[in-house]
Amino acid sequence: MKNPFEKGPETIPTKEEVMEIILRRAEHSEKIKTLRELHDDIGLTLLDLRVEGEKSGETTEYLYTRKGMLPNGVMTHETSIEVSYYQDGKIVGGDRVAIYDQERGEWKVESES
Repeated sequence: MKNPFEKGPETIPTKEEVMEIILRRAEHSEKIKTLRELHDDIGLTLLDLRVEGEKSGETTEYLYTRKGMLPNGVMTHETSIEVSYYQDGKIVGGDRVAIYDQERGEWKVESES
């Protein structure tokens, strides 16, 4: 009989799963450039992507972070994808794209505003 309090191994998203979520939202996905990509012994910990906009000075950045301690010593409390919008190097907005439910092994995608 299975112990109801016993959990299996935590699931973490693959890079492909993270990219699938980002590509659903990203405009001009053919212009995506990877700024940083970090892994540890169990998988992807951070993925930072930039997309140049149509207008001069417009950029959008997508940041995936996995729950836990990042290599720079910052502790994250959830696995998520965030988006930030820039104009001429200054942040002009942003929001959460999705949160990963590790117990279910699935993304909760936030609605676009």
